[in-house]
Amino acid sequence: MTNVSDGNGTHSPMNSIDSTIGHLSSSNSNDDDGLSTKDGNTTMISMTDQKIVTADNDPKNPMNWPKKKKYVNFFIVSAISFMGYFSSAIYMPATEQIRAYFDTDLTIINISIAFFVLFLGVAPLFFAPLSERIGRRWIYLTGTFFFTVFTILCGTSTNLGAFMAFRLIQGIFASVGMAIGGGSCSDLFDTHERGTAVSLYMFGTILGPAVAPISGGYIANYLGWRWIFYIKTILGGVLFILSFFFLQETLYVSPDALPLPSSGTVGWKARVANLKFNPLATLGLLLRPEIGLLCLAVSTFFGWFYLLVTILPATFNRLYGFSSDTIGIMYLAGGIGNTSGAIVAGLISDRLYNWQVKRNNGARVIEFRLTPIYFGIPFIVIGALLYGWALQYALNQFVPLAGYLLYTFGTMLTITISNTYLVESFLSRSASVVSVNNCLRNVFAMFFSSMAVIIRNGLGDNWTYTVAAITCLLMYIPTFLVQKYGSKWRPTEPL
Repeated sequence: MTNVSDGNGTHSPMNSIDSTIGHLSSSNSNDDDGLSTKDGNTTMISMTDQKIVTADNDPKNPMNWPKKKKYVNFFIVSAISFMGYFSSAIYMPATEQIRAYFDTDLTIINISIAFFVLFLGVAPLFFAPLSERIGRRWIYLTGTFFFTVFTILCGTSTNLGAFMAFRLIQGIFASVGMAIGGGSCSDLFDTHERGTAVSLYMFGTILGPAVAPISGGYIANYLGWRWIFYIKTILGGVLFILSFFFLQETLYVSPDALPLPSSGTVGWKARVANLKFNPLATLGLLLRPEIGLLCLAVSTFFGWFYLLVTILPATFNRLYGFSSDTIGIMYLAGGIGNTSGAIVAGLISDRLYNWQVKRNNGARVIEFRLTPIYFGIPFIVIGALLYGWALQYALNQFVPLAGYLLYTFGTMLTITISNTYLVESFLSRSASVVSVNNCLRNVFAMFFSSMAVIIRNGLGDNWTYTVAAITCLLMYIPTFLVQKYGSKWRPTEPL
């Protein structure tokens, strides 16, 4: 039996399968009406003998990779994402040592933390759309390489200006995992497993700030603050090597998606034109109500979280007289809250979504993904109130730490669920949508962390976190609106 080729390659783009099949049919109709001749004998060509390669069966499509290959790539991406907030939080317990070495005040050191977080949020506006043009792998490789270079420069800095400059550039390249990790999740996993995948990815991301302060406290206390950066340099180098040898490209593009010119090659002008984009246009996604309202809510939760962790060392040193290594252990409560929030989100996200779909007679509504957020908001409110008022009356340190744990549990659960919703709602621009969410979150984190001392001194511990609880409760309203009206607001065509 003779097979017929369509003449346009074997792969079809994910969003043009129908057109490819139509083209195949057209080609077959022109090939002697499905007849071929061999040694004078005529044989009918059967369409069932032809294997049409689509996104569903293409072995080059990352969704069709073997599980081992998928999870090797997924692990590396999660590890790169881990380094972002890990780098932000690891030197918080060492801020007093750094302040003393550079002979400056604590406000300046806190500002360096605030601007590092800002750059973590702004840089993805460039990396995410670029990854949607040239692929993910080279962004990861470039980011991990320069992160390693500027980390060692931070560790060897001898003046404050150089230290802060290198620290900010380090923040740019530390953001690559957060910038395109959500896009990698959508590349690798299908709808029925994407909720769990995003939760595991977020677990890797928030594991950084969970273990970083504990590590930083002990490293600073026993080895000195410079070793914080030396150890991060080693970790960055390991990630670069792993990425270089094992990380595969996950952005699936069919050969038909970008037709070659008649010469069969793509010229340098075409390649450069493909790199042109307006990074600020990504911010325009916030004008879409289903994106902007949800991002506003989780950014508010995250902003208050960063206020808490920024002044935690000074708070526990003032009230309980703890040293830097002991203060690092205090962050463990937040680490447990963050990680458990991401884990619980992963456990309930797909299950609850599939249950709601079943109740809806099998009709899938993406806004079902937002339902678990309602479980997180009470933890945020109760946790903030418990933390603030326990500090006000100087109760045993385990009481405010319990509030800290509850707050971080609720915060991370809502952030994880919101990321899953954003990825699934805008698959074609998942990296950009997650990046704009990260950007707004980090802008709020920068503002709240830089204003932390002023807000706390003005309101006191009790009213600072009471205001936090009230504002977070009010942010429940936007999430409700998105779930109720998001299906009407979302575009019917890809953005």
